[in-house]
Amino acid sequence: MSKSRYIKSLCIGIALLCAGITAKAQQIETSVFLNGTLPMAQFNDNVNLKPYGDFQVLDRSQIGKGASAGLGATARFGLWFDVGVGELQPFAEISLLWNNSGPSIRKEYDSHADSLNQYPTAPHYFNLPFMLGLKYRYKLMPDLQPFAELGIGYDFLFVTKNGYPGSTFYYKPSGGLTWMAGIGTYLGEHVTLSLNYTGFGSHLIEPTKKSAPDPNEENYTGRTRTSLGTLGLRVGFHF
Repeated sequence: MSKSRYIKSLCIGIALLCAGITAKAQQIETSVFLNGTLPMAQFNDNVNLKPYGDFQVLDRSQIGKGASAGLGATARFGLWFDVGVGELQPFAEISLLWNNSGPSIRKEYDSHADSLNQYPTAPHYFNLPFMLGLKYRYKLMPDLQPFAELGIGYDFLFVTKNGYPGSTFYYKPSGGLTWMAGIGTYLGEHVTLSLNYTGFGSHLIEPTKKSAPDPNEENYTGRTRTSLGTLGLRVGFHF
């Protein structure tokens, strides 16, 4: 199944599910989340920098690995349905998540400077996932309402420049199917705390080169794939 057909099928399935629920009550909920994330899967792999000219930098097989903890924000729109035993919420959300290269990579980059005292630049990673999903909530008590949620969607990965002045690599944006699963609780009516795992799938990393060939060029150009994921702590505010 193509990616476009996959996304269309997902939208239709959630719409049919919503239409088939006999709702006793409905409530629109708009939410904003603040996210703290830890890299998982290959995003958390250790890397050994390789020589490129007079510097030690990430080659193409190491982009998307060795990332640091990150931050992000999420906006969500959902609609609650009373299903008798708890409540069910179809939702749509968009997030912007940022991770830097890990501290050992940044330290190695910062330890090198050229004759003009210009430093190489380690890449940053920005994920922009769009999700459609379902959340189930059970009102155990007014101030404690545990929930579980699952989402599926599409993610865009943006990698910033990598290299040093005069020989800098840039990377094309990449897209891939993504999913999310989480558990948490409402603390009252308007605040939640949750733990979420997001799998960003397999992203194609395709670099382009700004300048200056190098004898080890084949290690830095060409396509490669990497699997990214994050474990996130979310604080949500609901209106």
